[in-house]
Amino acid sequence: MMWDYGYYGMWWMWIPGLLLALLIIGGIAALIVMAVRSTGSSTRPPDTTPPNTDPARRILEERLARGEITPEQYRELRSTLDEDRRL
Repeated sequence: MMWDYGYYGMWWMWIPGLLLALLIIGGIAALIVMAVRSTGSSTRPPDTTPPNTDPARRILEERLARGEITPEQYRELRSTLDEDRRL
């Protein structure tokens, strides 16, 4: 004699399926976040200077921007810096 435990007795089986679906969705979301962070980390705001810029040249450019030196003085000092680098 069959007691009809077929479909109604297996109501708890949706829990592992739900957990597996959440695990897969969470894994995909984590991969997307890691991919975005790895590609987005190289962007800098436009006002920052590249890390390989010479500090002396950067200071010289800042002084020119603040108006402490004239463009002629800037060119002269920059050429002096370039000559010192070539030696």
